[in-house]
Amino acid sequence: MNGAGLNGIDAKVQKLPLMSALASLAFIASLAAPAAAQINPYAQTGNAGGDNDDDSLRAPSAVPGLSGYSRGLSLGASISTRYEDNLLRQAVKDDGIRIRPLVSGRYGLGLGRGGLFVQGNYGRDVIYGSNRVAPSERLMLGGGLDFNLSRCTGQVGGSWRRGLSFITEASQFGGFSQETATAGFSAQCRLGGAFSINGSVLRSDASVVRNATGGPATTAFDTQRWSYSAGIGFGNAALGQFNLGGSISDSTMPGRLLLTPEGLVEDGLNQRSLRLGYSRRFGSKINVSAGVSYLDTQPSTSVNVVFIDGVPQLVDRPGFKGAGYDAAIDFTFSPRLGLALTAGRNTSANGIVGAQFVIATFWAAQIDYRLGTRYTLSTGINLRNSKFRGAFESALDPVRRQADDFTRIYAQFGGRLGQRLRLSIDVAHNRRKSNPAALNFNSTGVGLSLGYQLGRG
Repeated sequence: MNGAGLNGIDAKVQKLPLMSALASLAFIASLAAPAAAQINPYAQTGNAGGDNDDDSLRAPSAVPGLSGYSRGLSLGASISTRYEDNLLRQAVKDDGIRIRPLVSGRYGLGLGRGGLFVQGNYGRDVIYGSNRVAPSERLMLGGGLDFNLSRCTGQVGGSWRRGLSFITEASQFGGFSQETATAGFSAQCRLGGAFSINGSVLRSDASVVRNATGGPATTAFDTQRWSYSAGIGFGNAALGQFNLGGSISDSTMPGRLLLTPEGLVEDGLNQRSLRLGYSRRFGSKINVSAGVSYLDTQPSTSVNVVFIDGVPQLVDRPGFKGAGYDAAIDFTFSPRLGLALTAGRNTSANGIVGAQFVIATFWAAQIDYRLGTRYTLSTGINLRNSKFRGAFESALDPVRRQADDFTRIYAQFGGRLGQRLRLSIDVAHNRRKSNPAALNFNSTGVGLSLGYQLGRG
């Protein structure tokens, strides 16, 4: 759960029939996107605090990067300030401050049984105390159409974003600036009272546009991806909801060239998955979702001479076939107290580390306690084990990564100061135990965020 925690449960539950169909789509677009079958659509982020830009453990939107239709104009401004005793997450600590001012806007126009919307933001990442990362702009533009027909609902839209990468699995925070363009379509249609069908198509292109010090970028992390998903659902309030879905995701890495008997060809990764899921709400206290998956992730070719930024490397290129899972339980013990548990295992076509793909297992727990009507105190822990496949060396990952164990413990206090102003204070401790040990680190930080909103929130 995020700072809105308990308030967000009911609103998100209303979206669940659509979200269960689209959840697999939502993460594929992100640079660390897991295989489609793995994503749990239910509610909260499990990521209170502002020390990274990770996607939610539970998919937040139909088309990645888009907030969706909301009528009218909304304007906002915020500033986040964060001190870390190991700002860039390196083996040798280098403390510093990251300041992130941001302005944002969104406008929605109703059109019959749907709505058009546009959204955007502009900000900067400003670093003090460390000269190893240059300041950078943070930009986002997007728009789309939400529709709600007699039997079908869905969304079509696209987004473009650019900024420094502060993703947990990156070997160095802020080590490079990344640009991502995403466009997608998703829909679900009901067939009678109990059956539904769904489908989605997504295109995502990502590239590194500069390194940490503003120098030339590497092309080894560029990714172009087409993703497709389809499924059927059956259920009702008494029985619960069953879902059977499959997904296909084909990625091309044009900056990595493979030496084959026919000559040099672009690297690629093919992901296939099949998921059987079940979800049900038990009264007003418990919300459960779980799924089991079969995952098949394979390089486009098994040849192992790979040219990275023009330099040949001998790289092991194993595939993966096996089981995955996702599980989430939300407990609402009282109007003030809630607990969210999340777990999963998936594969991801990872565009932020020097590996072709990652097998990740994660667990998360978060407790939210509401203080009065305006404030929420949250605390939690995230655990993640990552095994890297097809690891290589690059300008951004100077050593070949084999495995990481990552732990994050955090607490956050947040809420409303009047109608328009939002406040958040958090403290977090992060630790990575890595193979190779050169990427080990630990860091403790504290952050303060203030935001102001005008119009419809």
